[in-house]
Amino acid sequence: MRKKFLAVLSVAFLLTGLIATPVWAADYSGQPRAGWLPNGRVLAIVHTGDRVVIAGEFTSLRHSTTGENVGRQRIALLDAASGDLIRTWSPAVNGAVQVLAVGNGRVFLGGDFTTVAGQTRTRLAALDLSTGGVIGGWTPAANSTVRGLAVIGDTLYAGGAFTQVAGQNRTRLAAVDVNSGALRGWNPGANNTIMAMAPAPNGGSVVVGGQFRTLGGATRLFLGSVDLNGTVTGWTPPASCDVASNQCWVLDLAADNDSVYAAIAGVGGRLAAYRLSDGSRRWQRTADGDVESVAVRGSYVYAAGHFCPDFAGFQRCDFAAVDTGTGAVDTDFAPTANGQVFALSAGPDALRAGGGYGQLNGVSRPNYTEFPLIPPSGDVTLIPTGSSWRYLDNGSDQGTAWRATGFNDSGWPQGAAQFGFGDGDERQVIASGRTTYYFRTTFGVASALSQLTMSVIRDDGAIVYVNGNEVWRNNLPGGTITAGSFATSTISGTAESQWTDVTLSPGLLQQGQNTIAVEIHQDRPDSSDVSFDLRLRGR
Repeated sequence: MRKKFLAVLSVAFLLTGLIATPVWAADYSGQPRAGWLPNGRVLAIVHTGDRVVIAGEFTSLRHSTTGENVGRQRIALLDAASGDLIRTWSPAVNGAVQVLAVGNGRVFLGGDFTTVAGQTRTRLAALDLSTGGVIGGWTPAANSTVRGLAVIGDTLYAGGAFTQVAGQNRTRLAAVDVNSGALRGWNPGANNTIMAMAPAPNGGSVVVGGQFRTLGGATRLFLGSVDLNGTVTGWTPPASCDVASNQCWVLDLAADNDSVYAAIAGVGGRLAAYRLSDGSRRWQRTADGDVESVAVRGSYVYAAGHFCPDFAGFQRCDFAAVDTGTGAVDTDFAPTANGQVFALSAGPDALRAGGGYGQLNGVSRPNYTEFPLIPPSGDVTLIPTGSSWRYLDNGSDQGTAWRATGFNDSGWPQGAAQFGFGDGDERQVIASGRTTYYFRTTFGVASALSQLTMSVIRDDGAIVYVNGNEVWRNNLPGGTITAGSFATSTISGTAESQWTDVTLSPGLLQQGQNTIAVEIHQDRPDSSDVSFDLRLRGR
């Protein structure tokens, strides 16, 4: 049995929108792929579009195959598909980076540093995602460690051990403008350190976890939520334990449309799921050491930390996968590390894990790992990620004819997904200032399929039509939708770049040519960003 004192950690948030039960679970190989290995601890990971940012305490990276060493001061940018290091992106940070968040084409850093790229940035900083350049004038200094970050709309929410931000009193919770860095009035306060933050999936509140017993003056044992006005909500999940000598502090958070998942320390450590509707606990699994990081994708929650050899009665050392609905432990996913795992990111291509370990599965593999997604045998990719689409971004109302298979879209512009306004994670920049955007593509089907799964990135609302029939509507009101219809809420933070998996009936398709038409709606005409990509797989 391994026990330890609580160490620093990062928050790796994986937020999704409405998630239908996928045809395939997000099942990752327990064997890592070749890649870059940091020489110090990795405390934070964020995956956005085709890029992955890793950060922590390292000062160089070594490639596991070639042996090449490259200096990187506590932060690095990787290509998500290939794992290649982006060599032109190299902002040096002079202290530990504990947490990352992305939004508005920027990477936000929190931690213990005081300079970034030689410029004074005290525990908070913003970088350009494309270039790695420090954002000028964005300087909301914190007087102690920042451990949690979450982006909702045009606001960055921060949590940690600090009592002041930008020279004003902010007791462990604060909010700043994403663009200017100006301090917001949001000031709920907590009586002890905030260790983790995540936007609620509806964008209306921030879920926070940590060592606190009161939040905004209300009793909340280690877990609670605060609305965007700074008022503590009525969401009151029960504490996993409350033992003075070994408290069940919340170390990391992840959320999907139904639940919040908490990585918990104390009295052996736990992974717990809480209903977003009322805060009640759906299930809880115990370990013989702290659970320090958590991520969710589809029907699985991935947990990691410093437990060994027991997790919920299974032999597991530092990694486990659990069914989101039942809490049942997956019997196949069982990689083994020999140290702490502080950060997880469950992406559409790989599960990424960062920590302070030296070996993985008995082989030297320090501090950072990518477990690739296992594609099921017999899969057919009908529309791959990054496909070419006809699109319309001129603000016109296309009515209903544009959805039909025989519609002539030859006059529309053509571009490759992902589409967006120029945040740095898209391949095709489209015009801003519109409420509705239209997309069409065709694909062939050679033989009958028994299963069909669609995966979508959308910001904010979406309707998908297959051969003229509506098959999925998300974040939009019921009834008739027009070009002037707004999405029901904003999609922000990492949710802007996460895939939502939806099971479709194979009977929607016909042998030969098929058409998918998609409309994306903003929650307001002056929204600062839009995102769209879609892939379709069959079996």
